[in-house]
Amino acid sequence: MASTAKTKKPARKATPAARSAPLPVVSIPISKIDPSPLNRDAKTDLAPLVASIKAHGLQQAIKVRPKGDRYEIVYGERRWRAFCELGSAEIPATVENLDNNRAAEVRALENLQRKDPHALEEAEEYERLLALTDGKSQPVHTPETIAKLSGRSVGHVYNRLKLTALAPEIRKALYKSELTLTGAFLVARGIPTPLQAEAWKKMREYAENEAFEEELDDEERLTARAIQNIIDHDYSSRLASAPFSLKDAKLVSVAGTCEACPKRSGNQPHLFEQSDPKDTCTDLTCFRAKVEAYVEREKQRVLSVGGKVLSDDESRRIFNGGSQLPFNSKWIDLDQVNYEDPKRRTWRGLLGDLCPAPVLAFTSQAKPVLLAERAAILATLKEHGLDPESLRKKADEKRNKKASAENADSAKAATTPDRPAHHDDPDEEEDVDEDLDQDLDEEPSAAVEGPTSPADQRFQASVTRTTRQRILGAIVAAAEAAGSDDNRFVQVVYETTLHGGYHNAIIDAVKRRLGQKRPKGEYPATAIAKHSEGLSAQQLRALILELAIGRSGYYVTSGSKLPRDLERAIELYKIDAPGIEKTVTDELGAKRAARLAGAKPGSA
Repeated sequence: MASTAKTKKPARKATPAARSAPLPVVSIPISKIDPSPLNRDAKTDLAPLVASIKAHGLQQAIKVRPKGDRYEIVYGERRWRAFCELGSAEIPATVENLDNNRAAEVRALENLQRKDPHALEEAEEYERLLALTDGKSQPVHTPETIAKLSGRSVGHVYNRLKLTALAPEIRKALYKSELTLTGAFLVARGIPTPLQAEAWKKMREYAENEAFEEELDDEERLTARAIQNIIDHDYSSRLASAPFSLKDAKLVSVAGTCEACPKRSGNQPHLFEQSDPKDTCTDLTCFRAKVEAYVEREKQRVLSVGGKVLSDDESRRIFNGGSQLPFNSKWIDLDQVNYEDPKRRTWRGLLGDLCPAPVLAFTSQAKPVLLAERAAILATLKEHGLDPESLRKKADEKRNKKASAENADSAKAATTPDRPAHHDDPDEEEDVDEDLDQDLDEEPSAAVEGPTSPADQRFQASVTRTTRQRILGAIVAAAEAAGSDDNRFVQVVYETTLHGGYHNAIIDAVKRRLGQKRPKGEYPATAIAKHSEGLSAQQLRALILELAIGRSGYYVTSGSKLPRDLERAIELYKIDAPGIEKTVTDELGAKRAARLAGAKPGSA
């Protein structure tokens, strides 16, 4: 046992022991130094460094290693190139005899110890260290040893290493700040490397399209949200969001179903333990083929019944770049449940044969959705007595009829001990629903009173919208005139901030305050920021209140005329909302009447 212990070899150290004394700095002829083939391109942006060296001299010597009768740069290539441009004959350097692995480690340490190194530079240095091998072709480093060597956390190293999945085109864009670091992480995580060049071309096309200007940051780069939308739309392979059925074996016959496919991460848990979400298709090409086949099939179905297929740009405007219709959209998803229908049918199920030829649109995840215009659908339902009000009225009539029958037989019911005259019987409720179904199959009732024409609906919408704007203007004026100790502003801002809202509030504020004075092409956020610079404290407070209430101004609870936060502000500032609404109604009504009479508004 003792002899065994003596012959045991010590474990190999990844790096040599720290040097006890620094190496001397010597002057080496520029002409005898060569750059390292392993260094990244160091030719770019040398002018500031040249100017600094010319004014202050070299602050840190470069490091070289002997290569025959010449020297190879370990680190400091940009400094060496700057000396070459200055025409210097020699450069201060330290010389150390290093093998390839140790040279790579020293180079990485020097680059990583700089202040705020570029994230991609870090990733590439870690990538080079991971590629080092010893004499037995075994890796010298792991992310854990790199973390120890560089003084970073293991999590930090793993996080940076994600960027090594970036294609050359994306790396170049990140170095040139054409892409944010967050955007680069999204690309590295969400798009396979072979497809990233294609994706980057698509992103640049989006950035140059005026229709997408609201999705650019102050440096005219796509925001992280816009990039994620592109990934979700064109590169996502999450089976939970697949528009097609995972059981459909005929969609792409050579691929079969997704349920038992070995390329489905959920079917290989030992290989995809950290897959997110649980089920992802690992063959994006196959996934794309199925999406395209499904979309083409849906297009043919819609066109065969006289429907229309929208373009990507048209669909994007309808869905605001998302996957859900805005609450105030003029469109209805025909396959969504109409929750005002007592039977909870879909809009298409409720319409039946009255359903118009659908419009096929696509969400940001490329999911096909069948749409129809809300105004036309509601008018059709009302004309045939299938609108929510008529349906509820019919249901009430049936229930009242049933109740009358029970009251007529109340004497008999009262004599039955186990069955009181007044009761709640779920079986009888089901009978009422059956009667309602029969009514719906009968001949439609006569037209219902009330404005149903599109013109009337547009007029009412205009009155509502203008009334809200006038009320908000009155609230802002009251807040601006209030004293400095007024705390209603704080109450409204706090309550409004809790609810959130759309960024369209900024656009609305710019229109109200600047009108046509906004410079063409200037972002609304920039315009409102410039406008705020010249405001007094009270005016600035009023602007903040305007934006805060405006943010939630697009959210109206079902059955309410005004947004909740606007109603709260009306109450606090004692605004005459009915009076404003009447004034707006009279003004717009007069203009409407003038137009219908063929005269210009105000000519009477």
